Amino acid sequence: MSNDSSLLFGSTGFIGSKVINLLNQRKNFVYAPVRSSQKNLFENSKEIIIENFDLSAIEIPHIKYAYICLGTKLRAWELLKMSQSKREEFQKVDYEIILNAARKAHSCGAETISLISAVGVKSGSFNFYMDIKGRVEEEIIDLGFKSVNIFRPGHLMGKGANSDWDVKLADFVSKITDNFMFGPFSKFKSIDGNCLARSMVSETQRNKPGVNYFYFNEIIQSLISDTPSL
Repeated sequence: MSNDSSLLFGSTGFIGSKVINLLNQRKNFVYAPVRSSQKNLFENSKEIIIENFDLSAIEIPHIKYAYICLGTKLRAWELLKMSQSKREEFQKVDYEIILNAARKAHSCGAETISLISAVGVKSGSFNFYMDIKGRVEEEIIDLGFKSVNIFRPGHLMGKGANSDWDVKLADFVSKITDNFMFGPFSKFKSIDGNCLARSMVSETQRNKPGVNYFYFNEIIQSLISDTPSL
């Protein structure tokens, strides 16, 4: 088995499922912690069944790369205001579980970790969503990975016809507003989920030292750099 194995959290989600598919195409071995056994697991992958996301009880061999594609499913209005129960769920997943996942990856020897965050996040923000996302970014940076890649996309496109109505509305609005996003506002442009996943895999395996932030322009540039010249 290659020493360049990956640990992927959130392999059944919208972006995580794309990431594991890309890693399989590259013949990279992936450990995928999941809550229940999945069908049609890729040949180069091994699922690790966990209960209540208790990572302390599982053993994972040495890995080089870690991907965190976890996140609470939110409706559009919950980005602005969440109920108390939703806040508790959001903090549990997007702060505690994500941070524990990063700690587990670090203890398994990961050199590079890549995290999906969101445009506009900031620790200390009056917006609960932005504050939690910003705090977990800072905590992960402090863990001491050689390379930390933080992806801060705008609205994610490509979730399909079965999406909730607010997602479809956001898709429609983004197609219009994206045409007016120039200069510093370009970071707020929407981006297709496949593009984000491809950039995430490419940049993780580049293993660039330090803390690296990827907004819309950086994600697109990453895809251009990864495209073979004719």
